[in-house]
Amino acid sequence: MGENKRMKVSDLRPHPKNAEIYGEHEDVADLIEKIKRSGQVHTLVVTSNGTVLAGHRRMKACKELGIEEVEVEIRDFDTPEQEIEYIIDNNATREKTNEQKAREAIVLKETLSLLAKKRKVSKLKQNQLTEVPKSAQREEENIEVPKSAQREEENIEVPKSAQREEEVFSKGKIRDIVAPRVGFKSGQEVDRAIKAVEKIDELQKEGKVDDAELLRGVLNNRSVSAAESLAKNIENLDIPQEERKNIQSGCKSPNIYIQRDKKKEENSNNLETDMGRCNDNAEKLKKILVEVRNRYQDYLINFQQDIEWLLSKDFYCDDEDVSNNVHSDLLNCLEKFKSINDLISKLDIDEFESIIIKK
Repeated sequence: MGENKRMKVSDLRPHPKNAEIYGEHEDVADLIEKIKRSGQVHTLVVTSNGTVLAGHRRMKACKELGIEEVEVEIRDFDTPEQEIEYIIDNNATREKTNEQKAREAIVLKETLSLLAKKRKVSKLKQNQLTEVPKSAQREEENIEVPKSAQREEENIEVPKSAQREEEVFSKGKIRDIVAPRVGFKSGQEVDRAIKAVEKIDELQKEGKVDDAELLRGVLNNRSVSAAESLAKNIENLDIPQEERKNIQSGCKSPNIYIQRDKKKEENSNNLETDMGRCNDNAEKLKKILVEVRNRYQDYLINFQQDIEWLLSKDFYCDDEDVSNNVHSDLLNCLEKFKSINDLISKLDIDEFESIIIKK
């Protein structure tokens, strides 16, 4: 326990992490009424420089009531991380929203990670300072320890809480330590809540205040899992304004809109796939048409050259009419080939993958 004394409320200041975790605009109307009825303010816990560790709501209520002095307990910690840990643990029994629990979890995860690193560094330094020279080690090895002392050392019991904490840290699952300390059921729930809170902050920064408030309402009034699901899909959802109030208050689940969006996306993907297939088929048909045209045009050019060569020759027949008829047939044949070529050049593929003749 620290020193108890009275301090001016004007000399007290909130801990910077308090607003980050619990918000700047906490409602203290109930506490104001309680202080008015009882005329008492429970002791606040502060550091020696007046930073409040426990009693932020009481300090705010006192300022609104015009109370000038309060009883405080002075308590200082070795590190800022220990201060934060104390603040969160001191709020373990208060009624909190899921958002506040998630923000506690974010800060506590960072704090415990830093404390674990500091302990590790401290342990390494201590080992280096207490390293025994090899000569002393050899000497120590030859000293016989009484069996009673050996048995005593083996029976030293490490507290289970410390064992669990050390084991969890070694596995890198700090979230599992954090969960019961902030009021969540599991480490998985901690991660889900943090994702929702991070999305709320992201939406706020982008100026999407309505979406941020919708997500906050689902997190606090519905469930952590519903909030995580909404966080993943909120930017793609088209939720009518009149429905937002029901969803935000927790009266209605956002899942109906999430599932509708997933179906829409699935149908869109299927349509894109079908369109892709159609485009592939159309491209194949177009390639075939181009090949047909090229081959036929080559053939026609060669044939035209042959006919023109034949027409340039004189036919020696007894019957002049026969010669004229041959020329005429050749010319007719050439015209027919030209007509066919014209028709082929007009062939095309429509949107239904059918071959059509362009006008």
